[in-house]
Amino acid sequence: MSRSSSTAKLISKLTGELATTTLDLVVLSAALSGGMLLYGPRGKDLYVDKKTKFALKMSGLMFQRWNELSFRRAIGRAAGEGLVKRIVDGFKLTPSGNKRLKDLLPSYKKPESWDGKLWLVTYDISDDKHRNRDRFRRWLFEIGCRMIQKSVWVSVKDPKPWIKRSTLSIKKRSVIVSCLGKDGSIGNESINNLIFRVFKLKSLNEAYKQWIKSANASLADESKMPSLCFRYLSLLRQDPMLPKEILPPSWTGNIARKLFESKIEPRIGTISEYI
Repeated sequence: MSRSSSTAKLISKLTGELATTTLDLVVLSAALSGGMLLYGPRGKDLYVDKKTKFALKMSGLMFQRWNELSFRRAIGRAAGEGLVKRIVDGFKLTPSGNKRLKDLLPSYKKPESWDGKLWLVTYDISDDKHRNRDRFRRWLFEIGCRMIQKSVWVSVKDPKPWIKRSTLSIKKRSVIVSCLGKDGSIGNESINNLIFRVFKLKSLNEAYKQWIKSANASLADESKMPSLCFRYLSLLRQDPMLPKEILPPSWTGNIARKLFESKIEPRIGTISEYI
């Protein structure tokens, strides 16, 4: 495994898959510590005030698994990219940094009513364009599609408007969108069964249950709030936010969202402004 690959996996684990690069990690850490990363008198030592320590300890960033020198270098790169700017005692998020933060953080989107139709997205992107293909796959996931098999994705809403507006560097004719209709199926599997399996609703619902259990047990512990925040946002990113007609009766995603919005989010600080 290459160094960059192992770094990306570590960052992904630290942030609940909200970030995979050191630049994104700097942005998230700054947001959790009040929008700023503060430094000491020598300009190289992190000034660990209560709020900064709270944010960094949450991910194990400085105190357990992350190299401090590597993080300082990442801050320098983030400054060079215009994501943070130098202030008297450290660095502060810029408007570009705030925009990147908004792109990193998933937000709840109220689903529309389902018309019963299922949509398939198939694409043919050559192997030598693997970066464009990977970006397209991530983008499909972000708009609520899920993969059935290689180069075949499914959606419960018409993805054509999003694909037309996409700025990704792909040839639009290499993407085909098909509607299965209300009585459609794939093989011998019904639409409802297909949705339940492909969107992994069983495992996601169980993960929401576990988060609710952890949150209720930790509400009195202020130090657990950032960790609970990242865990919830990670679940929210995985959540396709399907219409209620599709969800199982025992769905706990809405319970988790209400608990987060009422008990966790108000205690997180500036990061809650972007959710």
